[in-house]
Amino acid sequence: MNNCTRKTGLEAFGIGLLTLIIGNIGFYLSMNKNDYEKKKKEYPQLNIILFLTGFILHFAIEVIGLNQWYCDKKCMMGIRSLAKI
Repeated sequence: MNNCTRKTGLEAFGIGLLTLIIGNIGFYLSMNKNDYEKKKKEYPQLNIILFLTGFILHFAIEVIGLNQWYCDKKCMMGIRSLAKI
């Protein structure tokens, strides 16, 4: 595995974990404690789904090139701002 793929994989893993954490927090805050425990038992695969959502979404954004496009756009805006000074 080359360095770029490894870096993207690590980033995707991190994004997957963040999605898992934020998803669980949102899930917990959206219902009372009894309902939360009941739903967690009904949907044991929820953690896997949340993680894979973030992981796959990050890879898709990288493959499509949205991340590079956004970074290039922000960089050009920064250069234009500096040119005005």
